[in-house]
Amino acid sequence: MTHEIGSIEEHDLRSVWPHEEYDFTRWLMENIDHLTAKLGIEVEDVSHEEAIGSFSADIVGTEMNTGRPVVIENQYQTTDHDHLGKLLTYSAGKDAGFTIWIAENFRPEHKSVLEWLNESGPKDVRFFGIKPRVISIDGTEARGFEFEIVVEPNDWERELTGELSETERTYLEFYEALTEAYSQRRSDWYKLTPQPQSWLVFGAGIGGVSLGWAFHQGPEFSVELYIDTSDKDRNEAIYDTLKQHQNEIHTNLADLDEELVWQRLPEKRACRIKCPCSIPNKLSELSTEEQEQLVKWGVETMDQFQDEFEQRIADLAI
Repeated sequence: MTHEIGSIEEHDLRSVWPHEEYDFTRWLMENIDHLTAKLGIEVEDVSHEEAIGSFSADIVGTEMNTGRPVVIENQYQTTDHDHLGKLLTYSAGKDAGFTIWIAENFRPEHKSVLEWLNESGPKDVRFFGIKPRVISIDGTEARGFEFEIVVEPNDWERELTGELSETERTYLEFYEALTEAYSQRRSDWYKLTPQPQSWLVFGAGIGGVSLGWAFHQGPEFSVELYIDTSDKDRNEAIYDTLKQHQNEIHTNLADLDEELVWQRLPEKRACRIKCPCSIPNKLSELSTEEQEQLVKWGVETMDQFQDEFEQRIADLAI
């Protein structure tokens, strides 16, 4: 069977979002996962027009797995020196770990600046150039949208697998297997890029509340809801509200192999609800078969855990 192939037409962002600040930037804030999934990061606590000195950054957030600030500067049409200056000012002012310039077209000299910064600039800052594309096929009214990476840090894909210890490499390989399996279980889940650390988290619907997997002393591996909005009173209020429904939650999750553990953590700012699984040894000492079983447990448990808690978090009015 032969299918007719149409040509792709590209359109200005204004054909969908007439105003950069009031339309596109606000849309991006509400749909930040479209961008972060492309980059393999997870961003929370997203804010708009955050003051930095006498200037205001378009979008500022926090990368969940590293805790580093994220600065995003949007620009319609072609890059210019004015927006480059703003981008660097905002990045320095926030001590950003991730600096993202979004523009419809990149001048070669500006593309070279970002590449130079990734090569010779601060070693703990990653610079990205991103082109947003609005497309249609053969003049149809329907519009499609995608982000195209124009500039990314040198060896971005390999950066996470550089000079790692055996333990770090084991964590990285384990979470690579787990995220692949979980993305197959839930097709609507934005697959994250794992890092060589003992935990991996993703947003649960409101800033400062995350779902995740983590290894703890014991040793144990857990699926958990972690509450840290940077406000201890608010953290405890969220925790206490959920705990009021503890019996119902336990009934809904009765099929889990392990019981939930509720940790208000009064000595810390955060609170946690976790489903722990005891493991015989630390991860690097588990056999391949044991790690595969742990991945399976992590996927099946998180699937139920996310179904149970995600809507409850979304419904919170705290």
